[in-house]
Amino acid sequence: MGDPRSTAPQRVPRLVLWWESLETWHQLLMSFPILSVLMLVINIGPFNQPLLRSIFYGLFEGGVLSGLLAVATATERGRRR
Repeated sequence: MGDPRSTAPQRVPRLVLWWESLETWHQLLMSFPILSVLMLVINIGPFNQPLLRSIFYGLFEGGVLSGLLAVATATERGRRR
């Protein structure tokens, strides 16, 4: 069994390499609308929130998740280099 902390090079999917090659503001510009709509749908559907509250939550949570995604991407990019 291999050690999960092994330093052997791992093959990284092309999509991940493409995403990491984008500048942070491009990542935010692309991820914010997608994550906001996703959170809006989740708040309306499973959480059964009213529409206006769902819109607010979707925008707020989409911003937070986009920021977290940008930080995680920068961390992984730095770890690979």
